[in-house]
Amino acid sequence: MAVDVVIRSKGLFKKNLKIKDVIFENMRYGIMDEAYRLVENETGKYTVVFNTLEICRGYEISFEKGKVELRMALPTSNSDIEFFYEYIKRICKIMNTNEFERDGEKGTFDKIDSYISMDISASIGALESMEENINNGNYTSMYLFGAINPICVGKQELLKINKDTNNLGKLMNSLQSMDVYYAMAKAYKRDDDTIFGVYVLTENVTSVLPFEPNLFMNKDIIVNDWNIMFFIDGKNSGAIPYDKFIENVNKDEIYDDKNFIITMNKLEMEELLSKYKVEL
Repeated sequence: MAVDVVIRSKGLFKKNLKIKDVIFENMRYGIMDEAYRLVENETGKYTVVFNTLEICRGYEISFEKGKVELRMALPTSNSDIEFFYEYIKRICKIMNTNEFERDGEKGTFDKIDSYISMDISASIGALESMEENINNGNYTSMYLFGAINPICVGKQELLKINKDTNNLGKLMNSLQSMDVYYAMAKAYKRDDDTIFGVYVLTENVTSVLPFEPNLFMNKDIIVNDWNIMFFIDGKNSGAIPYDKFIENVNKDEIYDDKNFIITMNKLEMEELLSKYKVEL
């Protein structure tokens, strides 16, 4: 579910905007990698822009000659929705127009309050649907793709949100504002065609890791064994099986339904390597 907006430049000479023209104070931008994590300050066909003061899901933006297209995914927070329409106004001003298209229909500034109400209602409806699907057992959890990284919503997260878009914004902002490294798995093929998966953990770097390893959006790849590689003193110091890692570390600091937060020092890593090190 999303809201799509198109803004066209008025006048004989069409304005061709670039990302630097539409990044205002307290905004950041980037593109998403294969794990849907933000690669900051890079642009692509679809670039993500967002408000740094209240980080939620942000918006996709793309440019063509004399035209800017925006997409806001729902559900999202009140602040994301309100910022979206202020952002539209600012881009319209740059492009010398007071008109835009919203979901294929003409949009006007005097209807923005009603658009905001509609998008909040649609977001609440989407949150209610998520809650119903999870509570009924159709899914154990569902992902919301944030402006910086994905957030996995399960029953505990739903309790915090409580079908309230303001609460959604608080949760998304609090998690994405953390100074953590959101780890991503990589898969490699051996000479015997078996595939092994690897996460990387660097000493003294607070990281988000999954309770159960996975390739996230690449469900078709069968991984024969999972491992975690430790970087100590700036170099690869070896790997251990992921299940041994999970058995031997503290997982009490929860990030979201599928992930926990961990920081390990050199001695802790070396101890696990002395017991469980494997050759990959």
